[in-house]
Amino acid sequence: MEMGTATPGVVIIGGGPGGYVAAIRAAQLGLNPVLVEKTRLGGICLNWGCIPTKTLLKSAELYHHMVHAKDFGITVEGATPHLSEMVARSRQIAEQLSKGVQHLMKKNGVTVLAGHGQLEGRQDGMHHIKVTPEASPHTPQMLQAPAVILATGARPRIVKGLEPDGTLIWTSRDALSATTLPQTLLVVGSGAIGLEFASFYTMLGTQVHLVEMQAEIFPPGDPE
Repeated sequence: MEMGTATPGVVIIGGGPGGYVAAIRAAQLGLNPVLVEKTRLGGICLNWGCIPTKTLLKSAELYHHMVHAKDFGITVEGATPHLSEMVARSRQIAEQLSKGVQHLMKKNGVTVLAGHGQLEGRQDGMHHIKVTPEASPHTPQMLQAPAVILATGARPRIVKGLEPDGTLIWTSRDALSATTLPQTLLVVGSGAIGLEFASFYTMLGTQVHLVEMQAEIFPPGDPE
């Protein structure tokens, strides 16, 4: 989206649920916000977390019910999971919802710039922000605004000695976009993300081992 001529009242770096909601509110207050996002609007939750994992879990749950349909007095034959098609469906849903966020930005008059936002210091009461588009890294755009909101989201934690390579050692993003079902899988960490992937791959027939350093699985949960 092209920049308007007016100086933005606030620049928001990060287009996830923190950033795009802040942008909508800033627009409602007449602050002429500019939202900077280097990939897709919607953040990790929409694109690579909550939404696609729930989509995959629904597919696995449906397959699991088919495999155990006899327990419910139903005969189902030939049920076969196709991981690549499940992943394709989850990506399609995430993309559709991301386009919905784009529509919200346009509807509320929020200027969206695609690129990597970087703070370049402050001078005369104005923050200077460099936006570098991935498609043309040699032509960054400079912004000035009296206020900046950082909503840069989350990223996978890298464990020393288990650096991801996308083949043998996965991040959550790799696990969400796999096209071949592994025979065995070691999941390090039994938080919400780890348990979701353990459940998904177990229901599809993968032998899953879950490792947790705390005394109980899902440490953030209530003891009950």
